[in-house]
Amino acid sequence: GVSGVYIFGSQFEAGSYPTSYIPTSGSTVTRVQDQYSKTGISNLINSEEGVLFIEMAALSNSGNYRIITLSDGTTSNRVLIGFRLDTGYIYYFVIVGGSTVAYHITSTTSLDFSKVAVKWKTNDFALWINGSEISTDTSGSSFSANTLNTLQNNEGNGSGFEFFGKVKQLQVFETALTDTELATLTT
Repeated sequence: GVSGVYIFGSQFEAGSYPTSYIPTSGSTVTRVQDQYSKTGISNLINSEEGVLFIEMAALSNSGNYRIITLSDGTTSNRVLIGFRLDTGYIYYFVIVGGSTVAYHITSTTSLDFSKVAVKWKTNDFALWINGSEISTDTSGSSFSANTLNTLQNNEGNGSGFEFFGKVKQLQVFETALTDTELATLTT
């Protein structure tokens, strides 16, 4: 005996991608910075192998480094993807026990959205950007089990080179994906 539609919390977007919900209570509200940080996730991540994937763009070409990090809460054990805004570089590093085991720096247009994936596994590291394998490294050790437990938008220790940019997707895979899967993911 009842008909109609109940709508709560709708939000229309002027941009080309959805943003987080902004409750307004009848008045205009300015968006604050969306932030994320997740600790205690070692049971969700396979530290020994995996893929860190992000679809991102910089807000401007001014400033310094902007970093997304999967770590143990320190800078000694981490997988990171970052921008160097003054040069337009995208780069990645895999640092195990304080030693860099894999890295690559490549030039790109940081203001455009890029799909970036970093694969890590003992003797099998790779950087993929927008459907292309940019770099591989077939020598180096990976992390011990349950090492990586923190996802942050900084150097990995809670501060420094905070990531300010646009993010459409951020995913962590618990296995090292195949080249075919990485090509599909980043295309």
